[in-house]
This record gives sequence, structure tokens and C-alpha cells, in this order.
Amino acid sequence: MSKRVGFSCHINLQWLDLVAEWIAQGFEQKELDQQIDLMLEPSINCKVNRGKTRNQLTKLWSSDSEGIAQNFDKFAIDSVVESDHPDFVLHWGMLIAKNNFFADVVRFIGRRGKHSDLFTYAQAQKHIVELYGDTETVKRSLRSVLKTLVNFKILERQRNRTYKAQKLNCQIESKYKSWLLQSLMYNQNYRSRALTDLLDDLVWFPFAFSVSVNELETTWFDLHQQGNNLVLFKK
Repeated sequence: MSKRVGFSCHINLQWLDLVAEWIAQGFEQKELDQQIDLMLEPSINCKVNRGKTRNQLTKLWSSDSEGIAQNFDKFAIDSVVESDHPDFVLHWGMLIAKNNFFADVVRFIGRRGKHSDLFTYAQAQKHIVELYGDTETVKRSLRSVLKTLVNFKILERQRNRTYKAQKLNCQIESKYKSWLLQSLMYNQNYRSRALTDLLDDLVWFPFAFSVSVNELETTWFDLHQQGNNLVLFKK
């Protein structure tokens, strides 16, 4: 069975910020769709592509995502309500939890970064095609993710279809750390995992991400010491 791609259009950070804020303000679906269409119209001329982008944005921040507990989405939405501006790590967590394709592209970049911060489009395509199949949909989606990461300033596009990975100067607040670990649990369909394994996952490569035991929220996890490993069991 082929793996689901689900990333048909690139995303701008400004779009994500606005959609998160509108959902946090309680916009009904019809009003939300209208606002997103108006937002996208200057950038996307094709009505069909606007619709695809709108659906992709709302799916990321909707509170009825398949397989995702409502308290996960509620935490993110409540965090937007309580802040002046959506924290970028909330968008990252939503993308990791709800889009495996995005996460797999990021992992490839993180893996490459262990040897060199440069990679070519051909290298990324070879890896993703091995995971998802050699189709135009897969290749188009890869281009969309790379363009999204350029917009996020995680990638810098160079000449000859070469990309340079960038580290973000982004401090992760303690209140988000357990929630971010939850996003990876959803991404990998984990019920339990050692904390060291979760932190070593390459989806975090753009961040300096560390978690101390006293930062872990027991509202999200049961904690068990197994030998030298602290294992998190998702509630």
C-alpha cells in the first residue's frame, strides 16, 4: 500500500499565523473559508489551487483531526488565544503531528545535516521517492515542502537546485515541550517511548530542543523509569 502524501501546496508562515488566529477567535467554517480565500487570492490565481491550499491550512489547525485527541488541538488553540502572536513551534508541532510527509522530508534534511548542511534537490527526491513512490504527486509535494521550509527560513535555496539547511534561533518555552513530544508520538503512532529516543528524532533538527524531567507535564504522559531510560507513556 502506498504511503499517503497529503502536502499538495506550499505554505507561507504568514498564512499559518492568520489561520491559527482566526480559528482561535472562533470563526465558523464558512467565514473561515471566505477569509482564507481573500488572504490567498493575491498570491494564488488558480481557484482550484486556492482551494487545495485553504484545505491544507484548515486541516492543520482544525480541532477534529482524525486520530488526534481534542486536547492536543485545544492546547495549541488556547495557546494562540493567550498570546499576542502564534509561536512558531505550535505550527511545527501541528505539521509534525498531522503530516508524515512533511516530517519525513525534515528528517532527511536533518540526517544530511550530520554530514553537510548542503544537499541537492536530486538527493532529496531520491530519498522521498524510495519512501513514497516515483510519482509526479510525490515530486510536486516534495517541492511544496521545500518551498515551505524556505519560507520558514529553515532552508536557503542556492544555485543549481542546491539547498542549505539553517538552524533557528528559536527558544522553546517549557510549556510547549511536552506538547511537542506528543506531536511526535502522533507522527510515529507511538504509545510509549524513551525520552532520549524522542529527543533524538531528526524532526527537531532546526531547534535546540532539550527537556528536563521537571519540565515534563504529567497531564500528557505517565512517566516510568526503566533501567537508565525514562519512558513516556501517552495518556
